[in-house]
Amino acid sequence: MVEQTAIGTSASARWDEHAAWRGPVRRAELPGGQQVWVVTGYDEVAALLADPRLSLDKKHASGGYAGFALPPALDRNLLNMDGDEHGRIRKLAGPAFSRRSSGSLRAAVARTAEEVFAALPESGSETIDLLAELCVPVPAMVIGELLGIPADLHSRLRDAATAMVTFDAASKASGQRLVAAIGWLTATFASLVHSKRVNPGDDLLSGWVQARDVEETLTEDELVSLAFLMMLAGLENAAHMCSNMIAALLTSDDAPETLAAWPTSRGLLMERANPLPFAIRRFAVTDLILGDHTISTGDTVLLTLFGADSDPARNGRPSLMFGRGPHYCLGAQAADLVIDAVVPQLFVRHPRAQLAVAESALEYRTSWRSHGLVTLPVLLTPH
Repeated sequence: MVEQTAIGTSASARWDEHAAWRGPVRRAELPGGQQVWVVTGYDEVAALLADPRLSLDKKHASGGYAGFALPPALDRNLLNMDGDEHGRIRKLAGPAFSRRSSGSLRAAVARTAEEVFAALPESGSETIDLLAELCVPVPAMVIGELLGIPADLHSRLRDAATAMVTFDAASKASGQRLVAAIGWLTATFASLVHSKRVNPGDDLLSGWVQARDVEETLTEDELVSLAFLMMLAGLENAAHMCSNMIAALLTSDDAPETLAAWPTSRGLLMERANPLPFAIRRFAVTDLILGDHTISTGDTVLLTLFGADSDPARNGRPSLMFGRGPHYCLGAQAADLVIDAVVPQLFVRHPRAQLAVAESALEYRTSWRSHGLVTLPVLLTPH
């Protein structure tokens, strides 16, 4: 008999829950009732992240959980592709995040962080939501500048991302929010593409429009989907990684030691603050035997990053939080730069910063997909 596990939505229990799932694979139920397989061991997750027997393409799903039902203009992105198709699109997105571009990217992050820090009020009596005032603006402005997306869209983009990752299949209101968010995202990114056709600039999106219209290396849906994924993924993950890390430091007695040893301590802090418990869902393209179980063709597989990184069998090997193999996160370098420009610098500039509420009052989003804070209320007490 296959052991059945319920996947929870509590951020406070995220590590304990995943760390308790020992053994290579188990059957699990998502909060919406869908059945999936969960793979937990470090060795198994590391191998399957790069295994072609698992596909990201929804065409291989056999009717179980397949993620969001997006329109083609948002769905033809890197998280739904494999093989040569994936490589073709990734080749267009990759140069902006390559080692060759690291200097200009680092400069853009540093400049943006300086601007955002300078705009923060410093009154010790005024509560500031650091998620909204620091952790979101820095990655949003950096990715927005790279893509050429106007700053006045950043707030709506964040709201749309929240509607997606907190979607509850059992809630009619949640479904309505998701539909509205997807509709707005589709129209907004289609409009952005049109504006770049009319008035191209020195940005990635203008370059991708050129690749679509002149070089014909992209379809229209692939073009819009690529812009959508780069902006939403870059904003969502970096913002919540930063806020989770800051919250952890503000509630830790070891924060001074962690900050003093930042180059060596940051990795473990990032792992513990990672908002994403699972890698993107995958589908078996053939019957797959793991341990004593057979994953049938078309079944949905979730690879738990928390479970893998907390596995004692990991034995000092690299974290899998950014994935492995052909789907390794394109924005990993950018996320590292944003984290280094935001997290330790907050405590350099505001060494007496403190939570404005009790740790137990911190509210996390109710979601099994992403464990990010709703707000991060802080007092930036002056020197």
